[in-house]
Amino acid sequence: MSYSVAPHLKYFTIPFGDFADARPEFDAFGVGAYIFSGARVLLLQRALTDSMPGCWEGPGGASEPQCDETLLDGVVREVLEESGLHVTRVVELVAVDCWEHHRRSGGKMRIAKYSFIVEVHEARNSLGQQLSPLAIPVQLAETEHHAFDWATEEEVQLSVESKGRYKFPLSLIGHQGPNILRAFELRRQDSE
Repeated sequence: MSYSVAPHLKYFTIPFGDFADARPEFDAFGVGAYIFSGARVLLLQRALTDSMPGCWEGPGGASEPQCDETLLDGVVREVLEESGLHVTRVVELVAVDCWEHHRRSGGKMRIAKYSFIVEVHEARNSLGQQLSPLAIPVQLAETEHHAFDWATEEEVQLSVESKGRYKFPLSLIGHQGPNILRAFELRRQDSE
């Protein structure tokens, strides 16, 4: 399925190799997606057998230069693999996060993760009307995630403050919860 890209994000449609070559300070690139249905965002709970077990996040993962022609192709692929949903439009860049990953075998890898708000085909009916979150057929990749939920902004905010039900990964980096809140804010600005 093809997808469109908001005009101000066209830069991300350059070949992945060119994109990576322009950022030699990074060894790897990650992608993330925020999918909304009404006033709720899709969160996936990581499998208990995976890294960061039980944490909640949006769909995402590593961009794969060998199969992703562009960084955005990586977003589309990861959303499909992790949720079964088909991206139809990349709407907005939410955040770029950078960190060092220390490998068990020694050494470190510098990672940049680009997270976007996306729209998915399954969120609308044949007349183009928004479906309720319960009607969207999320299909999890069981080896990576074992549950999903559609969270409100208030629920995410409580979890960022460590008072809610969602535990976000990479607490030392601290980007996941605030990025989700930023996605809510950008979405609100876009609708005004």
